[in-house]
Amino acid sequence: MPIRDHNDARGETTLDADVVVVGTGPGGASVARVLAEAGAHVVMLEAGPARPRFRRNYAHAQRYHYQEQGGMVASGSAMMPIAAGRGVGGGSLVNSAICWRTPDAVLDEWVDVLGGDDRYSAARLAPIYDELEALIQVGPTDPSIAGENNLLIVRGAQKLGLPGGLLRRNAPGCVGCSHCNNGCPVGGKASMDRNLLPMALGHGTLVQGDARVDTVLHDGERATGVVADIRDTDTQEVVGRLTVRADKVFVCCGGIGTPRLLHQAGLAERLGPATGVGLHVHPGNAVLGLCDHEVRMWTGATQGAYFEDPELPGVLPHTFNSPPGVLLLLLGQVGLDAKRDLALLPHFTGCVVMISDKGSGRVGARPDGRADIEYWFDAHDIQRIKAGMVRTAEVLFAGGAREVLAPVHGVGRHTSVGSFSAALESRTIEHFSLYAAHPMGTCRMGLDPQTSVIGPTGEAHGLRGLYLADSSVFPTSLGVNPQLTTMTLATAIARGLA
Repeated sequence: MPIRDHNDARGETTLDADVVVVGTGPGGASVARVLAEAGAHVVMLEAGPARPRFRRNYAHAQRYHYQEQGGMVASGSAMMPIAAGRGVGGGSLVNSAICWRTPDAVLDEWVDVLGGDDRYSAARLAPIYDELEALIQVGPTDPSIAGENNLLIVRGAQKLGLPGGLLRRNAPGCVGCSHCNNGCPVGGKASMDRNLLPMALGHGTLVQGDARVDTVLHDGERATGVVADIRDTDTQEVVGRLTVRADKVFVCCGGIGTPRLLHQAGLAERLGPATGVGLHVHPGNAVLGLCDHEVRMWTGATQGAYFEDPELPGVLPHTFNSPPGVLLLLLGQVGLDAKRDLALLPHFTGCVVMISDKGSGRVGARPDGRADIEYWFDAHDIQRIKAGMVRTAEVLFAGGAREVLAPVHGVGRHTSVGSFSAALESRTIEHFSLYAAHPMGTCRMGLDPQTSVIGPTGEAHGLRGLYLADSSVFPTSLGVNPQLTTMTLATAIARGLA
């Protein structure tokens, strides 16, 4: 079956299906693959473009492949941008291709949350992880294309005796161009549009792009379908209205998109007080190193290396790549200072410190359909970010940096870990340039309708026939990049039905 764009659904259209899946990212693609292979007629709806609009330009990527054009920001303790992808393939189009398995201890905690139900235990999910890693071609970053930005971190961690190394990613054709977050320009990343979605299409699934769902149909007892605006890819003009009637409705729009849709559709009260509550985001802050030799942060595998400190559980520093323009913004310089830094740009290296957060937030919907996001930090989380940044500074120095700095107001540049640590100590959350790209936990799985939205089968407590299968259903914060676990959990939920 083809992938359709807005030109294929102008005017009023109605389709019938066994299952309608809203969202074509890691969660939705996993559900569609399983159910289509089991014989179900599946229709998938995607708010983003039907076909990739990739260019080596972040502003272009924001326009076409980021939710709300990259403009989602959480208020609360501090203003914090939150990124989420869109397009046929969802966030896998613009993520860094990192594929972590969730730690066994976290998955075993989920067993406790579900009253001893072990269907999502580490042991039960391991074979599904194995299967999906093979399907999306997960493997370690090739040192030949890793780039100095990643290799420096590996050297530093090794010198300090810290566990870490080159990351496992689903990018078998990576050439080290560092444009993952704009969409892979060479087709080297095994995003959902290159594996699970073609598998679903091969079993008769229909995918409709440019379809922004705003209504979930139900008869008072069961979900019976969805309704979407069909929008022109370029102008966002509404050119059609599509109704899909189905026996089962899967909402797989991610940690922000799923609760936003449920609120917009007027289902939040019916689904219970946990709808949109419990947001985790893996917040983080960057640390930069200045080297005598050239690093060129805009080359090499995107986020290809990491390290861990056993004394800092739940803190995960890993590299980040940055084009020159973004790097200059991170440095926070203007005028003559910015001109001076232009010559230094090739000599910077960078690492972002991400934490498994104890703080939490909420997601609702504004009248215009945009997400209404609040996030409140736990005080201990800020201290953990600081501790991770100090440890990262040690690794950068050990790897070859001569100075370290951070996008934290008032910290400055330092030639020793001690002075960097002392400068960070007095800084509060308002001074940090925080960032997050792993929204999760906003429609949690659990047994109690007062504290969770879905049960162990993935079906909503408050509406039969409505299922959720994406990062919004995680009972806790993962502490690692969520793509692979989203796929694994969604696959397990779908197989429970198939």
